[in-house]
Amino acid sequence: MESYANGAKFDCLLFDMDDTLYPLSLGINLACRKNIQDYMLNKLQIEESLVPKMCLDLYKEYGTTMAGLKLMGYDFDYDEFHASVHGKLPYEKLKPDPVLRNLLLSMPQRKIIFTNSDEAHAATVLEKMGLEGCFEGIICFETLNQKTRPQEDSKQLSHGFPRRFSAPQNCKATAAMAVAQFSSSD
Repeated sequence: MESYANGAKFDCLLFDMDDTLYPLSLGINLACRKNIQDYMLNKLQIEESLVPKMCLDLYKEYGTTMAGLKLMGYDFDYDEFHASVHGKLPYEKLKPDPVLRNLLLSMPQRKIIFTNSDEAHAATVLEKMGLEGCFEGIICFETLNQKTRPQEDSKQLSHGFPRRFSAPQNCKATAAMAVAQFSSSD
């Protein structure tokens, strides 16, 4: 509650990582979609003519294409999917952003980062942008799907983010996150 003592209205800020911390114009989103479609075509053997529409429809219906594919009964390894989809992204387009880093560090609130992707993707983005140490925690695939990794009993994810952290009393999400949440829940 230290941030309340500093006069801040919220004690925690939740940041959406993808296409929010870095510009959409970098094309990382498009590269991600292409990688997902390539995975659907080459690994899952889905008919090529069905892939683009199916990819988009599953994303809209289930929040991620991967979740939709699993619910449809496709069997694949989560780590393989993430490595194929995110491991080939053009991370070289991300550059350090010292202005954003200083702004984040100047905010008294706890800061948590969110991504639908895996922790490795989040760690790579934060490292490329020079934003390591700016966030207390991460909400990512591993934190939302802990049952998928029963052998992991560590209190931290592999890149040092806590597996669980105390819930904020009063958290402010970005407008983009709110719009995405409400539109995907319809």
